[in-house]
Amino acid sequence: MAPLYFLLLFFNMRGVVMDPSARPIQDAKVICGSETTATNARGEFEISPGPSGGCEAKITKDGFAPRTVALSDGKDVAVTLALAPTSDRVVVTATGSPVSIEEAGVSASIFTSNDFAARAHPFLEDYLREVPGLSVVQTGINGGVTSLFVRGGNSSSTLVLLDGMPLTDPGGAIDLAHLTTAGIDRMEVIQGPESALFGAEASSGVIQLFTHHGDAESDTPHGYVAYERGSYSTDHWTASLDGGLMHRIDYSFTADQYRTTGEYPNSAYRITSGTANIGYRLSDKTGIHTVFREFDSDTGVPGQVYYGLIDYLANESARDSAISVHLDDARSPRFVQRVMFGYHRDRDLFIDNSNYPTYNIAALIRTVPANPVPYVYLVGLVSPSTTTAPPGTQLVDESATLYPSDSLALTDRTDAAYQGTLTHKGGELVFGYQFERQAGVISETNVARYDNGFFANEQYALTPRISLTAGIRLQQSNIFGTEIAPRGAVTFRLPTETFFRVSAIRGILEPSLLENYANETFYVGNPNLKPEVTDSYEAGLYREWLHHRVRTDLAVFRNSFTNLIQYDESVYPGTWQNIEQSWARGAEISGKVRVTKFFAVRGAYTKLYTKITQSNAGDVGEELLRQPRNSGSVSIELTPRRFTLVAGARLVGERADNDYVFGVNRSPGYQYVFASGSWQATKHVAPFVRIENALDQIYQEALGYSSLSRTAMGGLKVSW
Repeated sequence: MAPLYFLLLFFNMRGVVMDPSARPIQDAKVICGSETTATNARGEFEISPGPSGGCEAKITKDGFAPRTVALSDGKDVAVTLALAPTSDRVVVTATGSPVSIEEAGVSASIFTSNDFAARAHPFLEDYLREVPGLSVVQTGINGGVTSLFVRGGNSSSTLVLLDGMPLTDPGGAIDLAHLTTAGIDRMEVIQGPESALFGAEASSGVIQLFTHHGDAESDTPHGYVAYERGSYSTDHWTASLDGGLMHRIDYSFTADQYRTTGEYPNSAYRITSGTANIGYRLSDKTGIHTVFREFDSDTGVPGQVYYGLIDYLANESARDSAISVHLDDARSPRFVQRVMFGYHRDRDLFIDNSNYPTYNIAALIRTVPANPVPYVYLVGLVSPSTTTAPPGTQLVDESATLYPSDSLALTDRTDAAYQGTLTHKGGELVFGYQFERQAGVISETNVARYDNGFFANEQYALTPRISLTAGIRLQQSNIFGTEIAPRGAVTFRLPTETFFRVSAIRGILEPSLLENYANETFYVGNPNLKPEVTDSYEAGLYREWLHHRVRTDLAVFRNSFTNLIQYDESVYPGTWQNIEQSWARGAEISGKVRVTKFFAVRGAYTKLYTKITQSNAGDVGEELLRQPRNSGSVSIELTPRRFTLVAGARLVGERADNDYVFGVNRSPGYQYVFASGSWQATKHVAPFVRIENALDQIYQEALGYSSLSRTAMGGLKVSW
């Protein structure tokens, strides 16, 4: 027996378990028949084959999708675990590699494929509205320009990535209206600067979208088709197919179209998009993936319809394409690397052939004394023939003319990056280099600029209860020179599943191409502009209660914004200068209560104070526009075996704005109620319904731009 025993030991089955970036995964559970073991710090495991000489082993780890692989005696295997589409506790964007949210040293929110399926809303902006610290503002209709403000930052200070490839225009601008959930498995949102990792466009936050992957081990294709129809002649269809070939190739394809005639004149909208993710496993330790995503949209632009200023002829069309290639390679269990090449191009054409229509409009306004400027509220629109105003109000009449105009925006970005991850005792070091060529057509001239970024980020466990995060990026540009973006965070693991974190981070935002290169008669660009700077300080407390059934996250922060770029019309021709300064401070709290296995409640609340401290526009002391002092959300999720019901509300408080018509500078708060549900009628068929703005509230996210009334949709999903 003794020789046989030692022979079995000699033929133990060995392997290594890695994440999608080829980093080793520690403490992954490996179950082989009656034998169970766990991976070590290098992701390695060793297990007895048993009498049969092999087994179908199941490998699991919290935050990752389980995997079943064939093990045989004497043969080493490399196993890659994908991030679980349903995991909301592991974040990649915060540190450059997978880490639990509570140990990442940042405030983060994660949306998974389960969230997208339960809500069934086709646009990502709808989910972002429920993230604490974020303010999403759309000019009324589907397809209307949609801006994002994070913790007091401006609308161009949040970087949006698709599997690591930037989607924002050079300088950070992006219209969120055309970002759909089709082909997206998860979305990570970082509330705070991330320039130390991602460079000069992540000065307030980062949103990263992860496309759906196929399974190379699945020889049978899987997919679905879905169709829904509803209010305002709205149609929406989606089709998806994924699988694997030869145990080396994985693929995923998604096509999607949404179209509506709209509620108002000239508010028709159509967007067609396609997403592809194709991978090839070169070896057990090396793989390559190509991701492609493109959309084409056409949008009517009716203007400030709430004020009756309807533009019947304005139209905007856009086409956006992004492609990236990633090569992931594990040199050893302790060192992995990734090389990425990418290209993004955006074309946006606006045409307004209006023949100078003139509108005579009138409104009643109410003025309330306030410091530094009075608050002006809209009471209501009245007939232009009105001559008197009720007590406490003021009559304002205006004559507004719509002028013809057209514009074409063409921008593109070429990206090449390298990232290495070295795992060592107590932590890991992420380091790398990124090159970007940012180009476009400005003032009918082809322009280009070049950025180089060198970065490093160390995640280190000082003790079992204290972890440190330190990072730095050296950003070099042929326009603004060299800037440094550091970050540091400490996380303390307290008793009773409590984590306390403090951080200090600097973010930078480079100028837009227009601000650098414009060359028109009345305005010109400024090549001497410096990046805008955000200095952010945060303290947070995360805790799980009642055996993980209750989860809460509290954060307080202060952001200081300096070197903000502002248009200067005091000179001729006008140009842009680093003039403005402001600050924002506030608190965010979010939580989830798992009442029963099938019933959960989520909630979030943000308190935000902002102030402009330096400006040439006469607004020193005022609040930042379109960022409410109070906002929050609440929702319930009922998910028994075959039914799903989600219902909730978003509550947005009063905020500063400017209508540029009647002099109104305050936008009232509103409540937005939604509900959605689905029923898994059979294994392959599921009807679903959703209702948006269920209370049919009339409100404006941007003054003068009416949002949609109550909308009802219903459809059917067939999967296989």
